[in-house]
Amino acid sequence: MNPEKTSPVFQLFAQQYDEGHRLFEELSKMVKTKKAIILEEKLIFIEIYLQLLGKIHFEDENLKFKLFKPFSQLFKCLKKILHLRLIREEFQAKAGDNTYNSFSLFLEKEKKELYTEVFDMLQRFPHNAWEELYDKVLKRSKGLKPLMINTATTKIINEEVEYSHFDSLHEMDALSIKDIYESLQTIIAVENFRIVSGLNPVFTSSIHDDLNKLSQLLLKWYQNHLLFQQLTFFFSERESISEKYKNLLDGIKKDKKKLTTKVVSQSKILFTERLS
Repeated sequence: MNPEKTSPVFQLFAQQYDEGHRLFEELSKMVKTKKAIILEEKLIFIEIYLQLLGKIHFEDENLKFKLFKPFSQLFKCLKKILHLRLIREEFQAKAGDNTYNSFSLFLEKEKKELYTEVFDMLQRFPHNAWEELYDKVLKRSKGLKPLMINTATTKIINEEVEYSHFDSLHEMDALSIKDIYESLQTIIAVENFRIVSGLNPVFTSSIHDDLNKLSQLLLKWYQNHLLFQQLTFFFSERESISEKYKNLLDGIKKDKKKLTTKVVSQSKILFTERLS
């Protein structure tokens, strides 16, 4: 769809929307990993834009959740595809030249079942959901002024920083680390909203460098964490574990401990010192 003459930030939404809608149509014919992962990224962007609209139209309670609801289950399934890709990549890196046939077959089975689930969901997806989303977003995006975007984006960034600051002050577990990773995604996207709207970013370029570095480190941690979870589940269904698999799991545990230490340290520095 071609966006009507409106704010630059809506035009950015419209571009992501068009790309996401096209990918959706292609995936409805055949599920492909790369396209599914890119669509998941587009839905993350759309959800963050809806969060922005929710701050501007604060009188409409739970606006983001109401507008995104038709896409929520699809989003969860696409995220599962991303997780499986991350697990497979991390597994290949950790396995090296060694072969782990039973776990490889387990992952193939998981992939086949997941892709069947996603394809079936795409066939059942609500008719006109994409068009309805566009119309509702367009209606609420008319008349957006830089001051409105400035106020809303500042609120979102401050909230995300506050959440991450709170998590960094306490003993961090897998859930809080994941929350920080998602907060960083939101902060980086919202800063982009400000830039395309002609506003100055909230943070300096050096802070942005730190945000991006921490985000990359968190992705490594997340990938390791997902593989550890998947292997643990795989082992739980077996009566015995061979020495080769025990060594593999021990190596992943050690890497997880190292990555967790780095993530905790860098998060504390960023959110309790540099952004406090």
